[in-house]
Amino acid sequence: MNKLDHTGTDRLRKGRFSIPGALYFITACTKTRKPGLTTETVSGALIEALRELHQSTAISLHCATVMPDHIHSLFTLGRTLTLSQTQGKFKRLTKSVLQPSGLEWQENYYDHRIRQDGFIEPFARYIFMNPYRKKLIPISERWPTWVLNRNYRPEFHQHLIDESYPPAKWLENGETAKSLIQQDLLENKVDN
Repeated sequence: MNKLDHTGTDRLRKGRFSIPGALYFITACTKTRKPGLTTETVSGALIEALRELHQSTAISLHCATVMPDHIHSLFTLGRTLTLSQTQGKFKRLTKSVLQPSGLEWQENYYDHRIRQDGFIEPFARYIFMNPYRKKLIPISERWPTWVLNRNYRPEFHQHLIDESYPPAKWLENGETAKSLIQQDLLENKVDN
């Protein structure tokens, strides 16, 4: 493999810190962004793998959502594994369920360590709203692969309709993961 073949994944590793007890926003994508993660069998296995990591204390999962070609998760890193080891274990635990569908994980993943105290809320809301903003489901339906730790209740949750659906005006919010990350970094005057 020549150097140009992995330039993009090298950029993902730049600046990566594995800090026990830190809060992380993670995005893991399928190779070539091939869809198929939201089938019942695959999404169930992905959610179960996150639960296994949570129960083993490798992470303390706050929330996650499975999208057709990627998964977003928000968690506090435990003290038993590094961030890379945690993601490697997640991918190993789910590899066999992806293969029958012709799916593979991209070699790397995107991570952002949340710097601001209390800035978990915007990231949790972004993760929750992702399938609605992508128009994968109407706002009158519940996205089936949204996972929320029973011990974590984001503030936005109390504003949901019937404790399940986002208000229509939330779709007007153009927040992207990139804008949230920039805001988190700017307010803490942290260099990329």
